[in-house]
Amino acid sequence: MTKDLNLLRLILVLNETRQTVTAAKALNVSQPTISVMLRKLREQFDDELFVRDKAKLEPTPKCLELIETLPLLLEQLDNLYIPSEEWGLEDLRGEVQIMLPSPLLVPVGVPLIKKLTKEAPQVTFQCSPWLDNGVQSLETNRTCWGVSYLPMDVNKTLTERPVGFDKFMLVLRADHPVQGNALEDVLKYPLCINMIPGYIQPSKTEMLIKKYDLDKHIALRSNHMNLMLEIVKDSDFIYITSTKCRYLLDQSYRCIELPPELLKDTYRRELALFTHQANRNNPFTDWLQKEITSIIQS
Repeated sequence: MTKDLNLLRLILVLNETRQTVTAAKALNVSQPTISVMLRKLREQFDDELFVRDKAKLEPTPKCLELIETLPLLLEQLDNLYIPSEEWGLEDLRGEVQIMLPSPLLVPVGVPLIKKLTKEAPQVTFQCSPWLDNGVQSLETNRTCWGVSYLPMDVNKTLTERPVGFDKFMLVLRADHPVQGNALEDVLKYPLCINMIPGYIQPSKTEMLIKKYDLDKHIALRSNHMNLMLEIVKDSDFIYITSTKCRYLLDQSYRCIELPPELLKDTYRRELALFTHQANRNNPFTDWLQKEITSIIQS
């Protein structure tokens, strides 16, 4: 029987999506095509590979063995096609997706996309917030890269690179009654924070509230920065966000440092660049890591 190595990628995609409809969208093919591909795989391995459990597909023991082996194997195959000659951004073609945390979408995204569109004119770039499906996008789309805070709930399908640290501040309306940054004063008012999809710990603020046994809770979480800024503008809400956003704020707002009790524990948060393991040795991954690190440190 002829072995079709191209079908092997479907095993990893189905393992992540557990649905043929979602797998079809991820691979940009029709659902009947996925069914045909799965039938061929079952014939090649003489195993069901995936069995239906209610609305989801579950891998068989044989399939789980393959899933452990395939990422490295497919990466080695992909590396055969990486050109050995000197690489440049102008060599890029097609489409590239870049995901960033909501508060860094403008501070990091704008200078990054400006440079990319200038130096890689043959590429269509899609820049968007990292949402709930961010990890799945990285796992199923080989032309997707994303930046987020650590620690993130990801598996061995993805690789991560450090790109620096983010620092935080308090944002208030210009005439907010709070004058200093004493913790007891800040806690008198409702707090809002950025929601980070995939982040596997409570927010630093919530962790510190629990650590110091403070009588306080977070009033609002959102991944829409503009929504929170509009709320802050006309209320007594206090918004905890990245210091990178400072230059985006007009005279309607003022920024103050975190209270000393919070500052010593949440002075900075580590950021990482994520992409599929197949891109681990991709020169574009190296370029993105270096460029994003430079922007964050500036």
